[in-house]
Amino acid sequence: MRTLLIVLTLLVATATPASAATPLEAGTILTTSTGMRCANGFNVHGHLLVSPSCGPVGTTVRGPGGVEIGPIIAVRSTYAVVRITNPYAWIQRPTVAGYNQAITGSFETPVGGQVCTVGRTTGWRCGTVVAKNVTVSYPTGTVYGLTRTSLCIEPGDQWSPVFTGTQAQGHVLGATGNCSSGASSFFYPINRILSAEGFRLVTG
Repeated sequence: MRTLLIVLTLLVATATPASAATPLEAGTILTTSTGMRCANGFNVHGHLLVSPSCGPVGTTVRGPGGVEIGPIIAVRSTYAVVRITNPYAWIQRPTVAGYNQAITGSFETPVGGQVCTVGRTTGWRCGTVVAKNVTVSYPTGTVYGLTRTSLCIEPGDQWSPVFTGTQAQGHVLGATGNCSSGASSFFYPINRILSAEGFRLVTG
């Protein structure tokens, strides 16, 4: 009888599913150990791309429910990198929060082509690529190689994912003007990030 109970206990333990992993999309809200609130970018295998304003190297980034994702391991002028320390706790999805198509690649949209974003403040917006390799001076320094668009951006939309159809383009870094008076917004092409860091985009 004791042997039978042990066998049944093992069978129940084997049949009980492990705790479900939490999905991470582009646009998923994150928090940090320094009290910052930021957002996930397009997923790359094993890492997250976040705004450089999320925190310095060593800052712990947490996902939904306050669960730890991992530390910021690099901060560049246009993005920061988070290493996922427990990949079994998270599912990196090739999707954008609020958008029903999976990202399948990162083919770059030419000047004059359409780009769209889903901002936390403005919601769904589309515009066109106006210029490439643009230099912009911010209070924190000068940034090179940006793409300028006519996307309407408001405060709170920083780091919103920019895409064309199923193709990832980049993340909103900033803007001039506003939605009522006409605006220009800027992003750093994601293909430059992938090339510089040796990352692979999570695609569907």
